[in-house]
Amino acid sequence: MIKVIVNHFTKSDEDTDLLMGIIKQLGNEAIKQTGYITGRTLVNVTDPSNVLAISTWDKKESWDAWDTSETCAGITKQVLPLLKRPYTVSIYDFAMTRVGRVSSIF
Repeated sequence: MIKVIVNHFTKSDEDTDLLMGIIKQLGNEAIKQTGYITGRTLVNVTDPSNVLAISTWDKKESWDAWDTSETCAGITKQVLPLLKRPYTVSIYDFAMTRVGRVSSIF
C-alpha cells in the first residue's frame, strides 16, 4: 500500500477555492479506478495557498495507471493555471508493510 502526496501552491485564495473543486473532481474519478483506497485534501492553516492532496493506493502500479490516464490528465491540466509553481508528487510506502510485519497499519 502507498500514500501519494501532491503538493500545490496556488496564486490566490480564489485559486485555492477553484483548486479544491478540481481536486474533488479528480477524487470522484479516482474512486472508480482499480487500486484506489481513499483520499484527503488538506489546506495549510498558516498558508492557505498550500494545498495537499493525499491519496492511498493498493500499489504504485495502480497509481501510475491513474496518473497517466487520459481522464487524470484532462482534469489535471485545469490545475496548472492556478499554481505559483508546478505541483510536486511524493510517493511513500507504508513502513510496516514494507518490513512485512503487517499488511496494513490502519
